[in-house]
Amino acid sequence: MKFLIQKINGEIRHDFVYVLMESIRFRNWLQNAEKIKYRFFDTTEDGVDFKFKPLHRHYVPVGTVEFVSSFINHFYGLTPKPMNVPWELRVYPLFSKRRITDCTDVEVMTLKNTVKLFVKSNDKIKGYSEIIDTSKEFQVPAGNYQISDYLTGIESEWRAFVYDDKLVGLQNYCGEFTLFPNPETIKDMMKAFKSAPIAYTLDVGVRRVDYYQKETIIIEAHDFFSCGLYGFSNLAIYPQMLHRWFWQYIQREMVNQKLNTL
Repeated sequence: MKFLIQKINGEIRHDFVYVLMESIRFRNWLQNAEKIKYRFFDTTEDGVDFKFKPLHRHYVPVGTVEFVSSFINHFYGLTPKPMNVPWELRVYPLFSKRRITDCTDVEVMTLKNTVKLFVKSNDKIKGYSEIIDTSKEFQVPAGNYQISDYLTGIESEWRAFVYDDKLVGLQNYCGEFTLFPNPETIKDMMKAFKSAPIAYTLDVGVRRVDYYQKETIIIEAHDFFSCGLYGFSNLAIYPQMLHRWFWQYIQREMVNQKLNTL
């Protein structure tokens, strides 16, 4: 395993980089050999002009969404897209507790005077993402979107880490950390997510139904790169999660690209 780790103006900025480096030190100490290697790639603050070299092709990039996406596009001609809520997890009301669908900007604009909607880009990671009141005037940029009913009452949000069909971590990132999600519901989501990659995250919310009842719902899923860890630090498996996700993604998308040209 070899990793190309982004620095920004000579500094390490992200928790997932710190954890990777600590994981590598731990694994190499445990195995008493430097079987996992890395090199740094320094970028500027704006991070838009990456000067990759041919030798970098054999590395797994670790850094910002822009860094990793540029690496993948440069060497493989691919563009990672948001996972948002995968179609298997949109089951209403089992996992989502809201209606979720995909549409274009033109279709979004026809939904005036309906309900408040959450609109998120299907084209770009960290792209357009807004809560829209359709009873008022609004505009969305041209593109493809996932829209869902705006859901209230979420009191706690957690990131579930999944590797090789196993739940390997669960970290609170927003809201009341003592309000815990239902692990069995998360495992049911994992079973339903048949098209899942080898490593990914599920963001879930805990929503109060009433004073005595709560429910665990899907917020969104993420491919396993540039993911905030929020305290997840399984040193024994973290490098493999990054490495196996990356090469599986490249292989899958290259095959899909060839099939689309037939």
